[in-house]
Amino acid sequence: MEINWSWQQFSDISGEEMHAMLALRQDVFVVEQRCLYLDPDQLDKQSWHLFGRTKDQKLVAYARLNFPNTRYPEPSFGRVLTSKAIRGMGAGKKIVEACIQKSLQEYPNSDVRISAQAHLTKFYAEFGFTKIGDPYDDHGIEHIGMILRVSKPMGD
Repeated sequence: MEINWSWQQFSDISGEEMHAMLALRQDVFVVEQRCLYLDPDQLDKQSWHLFGRTKDQKLVAYARLNFPNTRYPEPSFGRVLTSKAIRGMGAGKKIVEACIQKSLQEYPNSDVRISAQAHLTKFYAEFGFTKIGDPYDDHGIEHIGMILRVSKPMGD
């Protein structure tokens, strides 16, 4: 299945796109994962949003890249998801690659931090992320902090 990828800032998202984004996030995080929490938050306004759409413009994949000094000092990405219809087709890897690439483009030489669901640590490790800190509960799902070190230490 061909997916067309595009980045938008909050102020550029139309009402129709916002509705599709929030509906898909609710489908995956609240309904499928049974995680009761308020999904829309202030970070939506301080993020780049990655939309993955089919040829007929149906939203099937999504992530957001938070600006530095919003959730963490580093840029971070989250709300990574794919619809049931495309799982197992490699879209998750494309999302992570796109988030890393966008972060490096917008915030050169800045590390990238994520809050990963603990069962996905091996998946994120494939991209160079390493665990930081201890696992913690985030609305009933075990998470762990992870970081992709891209900045160079002073003196190198």
